[in-house]
Amino acid sequence: MAERLKHAQSHGAVLRYVGTLEGSRVSAGIREFPHDHPIAATKGSDNIIAFTTKRHSRTPLVVQGPGAGADVTAMGVFSDILKLLNYLPH
Repeated sequence: MAERLKHAQSHGAVLRYVGTLEGSRVSAGIREFPHDHPIAATKGSDNIIAFTTKRHSRTPLVVQGPGAGADVTAMGVFSDILKLLNYLPH
């Protein structure tokens, strides 16, 4: 990871953890973004969604705002894990 960060910084980019939905494909992971990309501008616990569509192919439609914060997010993730346990065979 340190090498990946160093590589990104060497050419003026940043790393962000993002989820992507393309058609029926969903993925999540760390991706590299140039500083002028809207996702590169996120700070702290901000949330951002960038819609890249046929109409917004050159410049994505961006919705950005403050996130819930670490405590609320952690509780939400924990709650989701508990819900998923109901689907496991007992």
